[in-house]
Amino acid sequence: MQPKDTDIRNLALYAPRAALAYVLGVPRVPFLDDVPIVFSASTVNAPPVIASFQNNLSQDTVIERVSFGLFQPNSFPGSPFQSLYFNQLKQSGLVGIGLNMAVFGGPKYLVNNSDTFTDVGNFFDVFAMTWPEGWPLYKQSNVKVSGVLTQTPVSVPFTLNITFMGFQFLDKVMDDMSDDDARAKLKELGFDVPDPGILLACRQK
Repeated sequence: MQPKDTDIRNLALYAPRAALAYVLGVPRVPFLDDVPIVFSASTVNAPPVIASFQNNLSQDTVIERVSFGLFQPNSFPGSPFQSLYFNQLKQSGLVGIGLNMAVFGGPKYLVNNSDTFTDVGNFFDVFAMTWPEGWPLYKQSNVKVSGVLTQTPVSVPFTLNITFMGFQFLDKVMDDMSDDDARAKLKELGFDVPDPGILLACRQK
């Protein structure tokens, strides 16, 4: 998933170290982490179940895909209809689990409104549409996921497993570099990189 030159210009505004790493061809290593949400009771709109990455990210990370799996061990146990049921539930677009997601670290922000729980069947389309070149998460950040049941499940426990897939750049120099230094390097390489300070000043006028 290599961005075009115009994407490098845009990426340099909010993730300049990643933009520079793309241009320099810095080696990448896979990143994979699971966030399980387990509902032990079937109460609808109960206080949310909250989970996150086990540890804060040790370096800048680009998430290219987020997928999810569903499992209810007490629904159709030992039957071939069990996997069919879960596949149809996922494809229906209305799973009955609402999610709220927030990123903690620098910067801290909400993926959806604080009082909004979006059904998991539609939630992860956001990433494909909003971050087509990958979702950048910065060093020392973490993702908090809150889940609630919006429909009564067939049985409990009901497990939603969210898998974050992407990559990290295999170069400590990139992690230690400041955003301003990365933008300066991109300019030296001939890329037209806007100055965020000037842009912010224009917005405040």
